[in-house]
Amino acid sequence: MIFKPAPFPDGKRAVIATGLLIALDLLLALLAYLVPVGTLPFLLLVLVILLWVPIAYVAWRAWACLSLAYRIDRNAVTLSWGPIRQVIPLGAIQELRRGEAVTAMQAGRKEVHGPNGQIDALARGLADRWPGLERYVAYGTEVGTRRRSDGLRVYSLATQPWHEQLVIMTAAGAYGISPDSPDRFLESLAQHHQLGPTHRVAQERHWPRIVRSPLWQDRLLLTMLIAGFAGFLLLLGVAMTRFTSLPFALPQWDNLDRRMIFVFPAFGFAVWAIDGIWGLLVYHRHRVAAGLLWAGALAAQAAALIALLSITSS
Repeated sequence: MIFKPAPFPDGKRAVIATGLLIALDLLLALLAYLVPVGTLPFLLLVLVILLWVPIAYVAWRAWACLSLAYRIDRNAVTLSWGPIRQVIPLGAIQELRRGEAVTAMQAGRKEVHGPNGQIDALARGLADRWPGLERYVAYGTEVGTRRRSDGLRVYSLATQPWHEQLVIMTAAGAYGISPDSPDRFLESLAQHHQLGPTHRVAQERHWPRIVRSPLWQDRLLLTMLIAGFAGFLLLLGVAMTRFTSLPFALPQWDNLDRRMIFVFPAFGFAVWAIDGIWGLLVYHRHRVAAGLLWAGALAAQAAALIALLSITSS
């Protein structure tokens, strides 16, 4: 049986914010296209690219808020948000708390909040430092919020404040939820528990494969991959900022059209994309090979940058 969370506006707010950010991004891209080639359109293009970071984050929060659901079967309670699933075996549930019992959990204790992993750390940091920004950067603050108090770990996946949540207590931790009908949820939980399990399940969290990739913890190679894209932007920036100062025909390059200098950033992007994709495909089995590919891409971009600077400065 599937229960939806109590209604709240954060999901719709996040969708609207995503739409506004995408509209702003398209507007900046249009301006970059209309402005003559030079420093300004390059800066606008960089802004267009960087703006996809908050777009992706807010879209993720919209997905998490709108997809939040609680499923009960004979084996477990499954909490789902976005592509993530938290499985809680019915036999692992020690206690259910609500109302005053939840409020009492924090009585006289210092409550420490934490975000849902590193992805929310920046948004939560901004909201904590400047509370006035919270409505613009934080969406679904109880969807994935971690709490710690005197050794008690509580992971909230709810749409309501802490004191209004239904807390599922287990030996491994506690989970705060907010089904739209708590009484029906408790009744269904009791009925499924009486029926007994059909098979054993483990209390665990299921993440998408891409999130579980060890590459996210490999700072060296991840930095190399990001540096490759930065190298492409550097080539593009040099080409765009020096384009207008060049003669229409380049004497040092057999009088070819000056627009040919954009071959260099195109090459930089191609070598980054090809070596990057190839490296990602072999990374899990051959980390060193992936590193060599990405290092080779950086070396090729460095050679292209030297040639570009030589041509544009003569």
